[in-house]
Amino acid sequence: MDAFAATAPLVSIDVLASSADARDRVVVEHAAALFLERGIAGVKMTDIAEAAGIGVATLYRHHSTKTNLVILVGTHLWSVINVRIRTLVESDEFLALDGSSRLCTLLEEYCQTYAAHSDFVRFVDEFDHLALVEHVSPAELAEYGAEVDSFYVMFEDAYLLGRQDGSITREVDFPVFYRAVAHALMGIAEKLERGEIIPSDDFSNGIEELGYVVRMAHALLAPQSL
Repeated sequence: MDAFAATAPLVSIDVLASSADARDRVVVEHAAALFLERGIAGVKMTDIAEAAGIGVATLYRHHSTKTNLVILVGTHLWSVINVRIRTLVESDEFLALDGSSRLCTLLEEYCQTYAAHSDFVRFVDEFDHLALVEHVSPAELAEYGAEVDSFYVMFEDAYLLGRQDGSITREVDFPVFYRAVAHALMGIAEKLERGEIIPSDDFSNGIEELGYVVRMAHALLAPQSL
C-alpha cells in the first residue's frame, strides 16, 4: 500500500483567515513553518510576529511565552499527521486488510512520515529537550500528549483484529510493544537527523534501519508470515 500523503507539507497557511480563532491558527501555522525551517532556538517571537503580520505586543497578548507557542505548534503538527493517518485508516483499501497487515501498514506510515519530514523529527527532538530544560508541567503538555497518544487506539485496534482473525499469532503486552516500537522508530529518526558522530554510525542506509524495526516488530507478532 502506498503512503497516503506522507510526503505532503505539514504546514498550510490560510492567508484569508478572518475570525479571531482563524487568525490565531494562522499565527500557529506561521510559527510552525519557522520552527520547521530554522529550529526552535533559531526563531524569536519578533520573527513570528513579522511573518504573521501582527505586532509583537499582540502576539504576546495571545501567547505569553515562546514555550507556550511551541507547545501549540507541536500539538498542531501531530494533529496534521493524525488526520492523515485517520484518512488512511478509514480507506477501503486499508479496511480490506487483515489485522497484521493493518499494523504493518501503520508502522510503515510512521517510517515514511519521518523519512519525508526530517524537519518535523528535528522539531520533536528539540521540543523534548525544551520541555525537560524548562520543566514544562504535565498540565501544560496535556493537549500535546493527548494528540500524540491518539495514535495508540488505531494500532491497538489493528493488533486486536489480528489476534481475532489469526493473522497475529503471538500475544504480547501491547502497550509495552507499542511504546518500544514507537520509541525505536523516533529514536532512529532523530539520530538520522542529527547526523553521524563517529564513522561507525554510518547512516548511508539510514532509512532501511527504520524498515528493519518494522519488520522485526512484525516478525515478533506474526513470525509465520515472513
